[in-house]
Amino acid sequence: MPTKQTTDEQILLGVGDEAPDFELRDEEGNVHKLSSFRGRRVILSFFRYASCPMCLYNVDRLRQQASLLQKAEIVTLCIFRSAPTMLKRAAEGTNEDTYTLSDVNGSVYTKFQVKSNLKRGILSMGGRIYRYMSAPFGKYSSYFDLKMIRKDLQGEGRDAAKNQLPADFLIDENGIIVDVFRSKKPQDHMRFDRIEAFIPKEKRCKCRKKDCISPTCRENYAQIRKEAESMTWH
Repeated sequence: MPTKQTTDEQILLGVGDEAPDFELRDEEGNVHKLSSFRGRRVILSFFRYASCPMCLYNVDRLRQQASLLQKAEIVTLCIFRSAPTMLKRAAEGTNEDTYTLSDVNGSVYTKFQVKSNLKRGILSMGGRIYRYMSAPFGKYSSYFDLKMIRKDLQGEGRDAAKNQLPADFLIDENGIIVDVFRSKKPQDHMRFDRIEAFIPKEKRCKCRKKDCISPTCRENYAQIRKEAESMTWH
């Protein structure tokens, strides 16, 4: 069972707490309120900013999960520290149960106590963008668009977006937080096995295919294959 994460200064919002309500706009300017999804399970994912290569990579991974989550009637809310006009790429290919939301000033990040890391991030210095010190940029290279990053991060007060860390909150039908992941690195999000455990058992995938997004299906496939090979040899 996940436990609350603590610091020397405070007890962070965590498991067993009621999720603070909020309302944010999507890429088309429509307003969405967290409490409007009461009665359904919600995955609340905080990203950095919408042109962040690592964030776009993780959004693509989220798209792979989207169909499975939709079948389980789970709503996914993706929040970025970017203006609504910058969200179009992140919102591409999502389904009607996935929402891409703008929190350019970070008010909801503050409500949920999502951390930043001011010493290590993608920093803008002298008009140049420096890569995150330890990130393996090879797999993120196709998402790297310097023009869009500059556009996204221009303006006063954007240092907070540059240095934001991700976080994920799993919220039950009653608006209670049941699992939390606060990342210490800009490229990390909650592992899918924790998300799979959040899906009601009767709604989890049972395809048992080797390339399924579900770790359980992949494990079942490997076990079935192992047993089949064992029978062949006897």
